[in-house]
Amino acid sequence: MEIYKLTRVINFEGTEIKEISMDLEGLSVDDLEKAEKIVKMQQGKKGSSLLLEFNKKYHMALASRASNIHIEAFRLLSAKDYTGISLVVQDFLLGGDLEDEETESFTVNKVTQSGETQTLTKANGQEMTIITED
Repeated sequence: MEIYKLTRVINFEGTEIKEISMDLEGLSVDDLEKAEKIVKMQQGKKGSSLLLEFNKKYHMALASRASNIHIEAFRLLSAKDYTGISLVVQDFLLGGDLEDEETESFTVNKVTQSGETQTLTKANGQEMTIITED
């Protein structure tokens, strides 16, 4: 279970959300395919040349399925939290290990952007870089 502690609490349909608990290991191929369909519907004809594993909208659709939180709640996240959750999902998809050793919590300490790349840095100095879309 991945637990992402939000830097800014959100309120969705009368529920205060302070953290997002995601059972990413519990996702199935069906979940991946449904998330892909959501992204394709959102993008329409413009599409994306990037692999889904690097697509933030795909990450949010998977985070929604893994947390049982409506996908519209993710639109209320701060940019820092949105990017942090995206990185947690991306890391899972790519087989990385971005978790803190002592807990299953991931909190982004710093976000830097240069052109089309974003780098997230944890408090322990661990970094992850992603490519952003226009």
